Amino acid sequence: MPLPISTPLPTPTPPSHPNAPTYLNAASGLNAPSHPNATFHHNPSCAIRFHTIMLKASSIHAGLTVHVTLGQIRAFVTVASTASFRRAADLLHLSQPALTNRIRQFEDELGLRLFDRNTRSVELTTLGRDLLPIFRRLVGEFETAVVNARDSVTRAKGVIRLACLPSCAASLLPEVIREFQQEHAGVTFVVRDVVNNNIAALVRSREVDFGIAVQEENNTDLEWSRLFSDELHIVYARTAPCPTATASCTEWLASQSLILMGRGSSVRERVDEMLISLGIPTLATCEVNYMSTAVALVQAGLGVTILPSTAVELKTQADVRSQPIDIPGFAREIALVRRKGSPLHPSAEAFIEKLAAAARAREASH
Repeated sequence: MPLPISTPLPTPTPPSHPNAPTYLNAASGLNAPSHPNATFHHNPSCAIRFHTIMLKASSIHAGLTVHVTLGQIRAFVTVASTASFRRAADLLHLSQPALTNRIRQFEDELGLRLFDRNTRSVELTTLGRDLLPIFRRLVGEFETAVVNARDSVTRAKGVIRLACLPSCAASLLPEVIREFQQEHAGVTFVVRDVVNNNIAALVRSREVDFGIAVQEENNTDLEWSRLFSDELHIVYARTAPCPTATASCTEWLASQSLILMGRGSSVRERVDEMLISLGIPTLATCEVNYMSTAVALVQAGLGVTILPSTAVELKTQADVRSQPIDIPGFAREIALVRRKGSPLHPSAEAFIEKLAAAARAREASH
């Protein structure tokens, strides 16, 4: 089925010389005559350039300007390819008189005879044969451009790309994504669950639409919107008691073997800041990269660890207990980060709204 001719077409690269004509296809090797009365032999051409809605064919000889439509070009290519007005009319969903009229208008606009017609057959003139590859390529490139543009729009609207702290990706995101996909069928997600230090870079490079990270000050190029406070918890073996009073908790922490996350993680950075403020050494008995490893070491009786409330290990491991550290400052402020002045596609904006609502509900329940 032919594509609508109202779709804008790209403009070909202009010729290198300011006075040179803009040819339909510079690679064709065809040249327009230099004089208005010159005749076309085996290398004819008309200077044709794209224009919105219409394909504007501008002939440089005699200052003549002609206008042809994409529908006329497609009609010419189809008749030439089938060598039959009847078959071409069927393919183009036109009546034969309408198709004949379209071809006649096309020839009149160009001032050229493209077909030799008789009662038995339709044959291209020499000029028509020379122009056919050019117009066929033009139609093919146009249709490819339209398909690619539609695919690009579909992909842009249908995929939400985000970078996220692993703990939030495993705890906050699953339910929000599930509900969102129920409301927006066909939307898919690419989740980059990475350490905090990588999230802003992914947003800046446009590898993701937005990120969920530990809040920073607003940058010149990034905008931060607070989502919720992620309290830090002491995680200890089920058989070990843990004091709850602030003073006792500080003393208790100082007496424990600490299993800490690796340096460079947002959890470790916050824990080190708070331990130093309390006068507690930040020396770790064990230092690990994964929260599941830290919990396994606690289960083995090697010490205690400090993890965020978003860590799924706090809820899935039966042999450990956890409780918030009741000391001001033992928390991470989680925020959404996006590029300033860079609007996102509607699906991403809608998901951000749903995510913010889930974050508000989470804060209200804690």
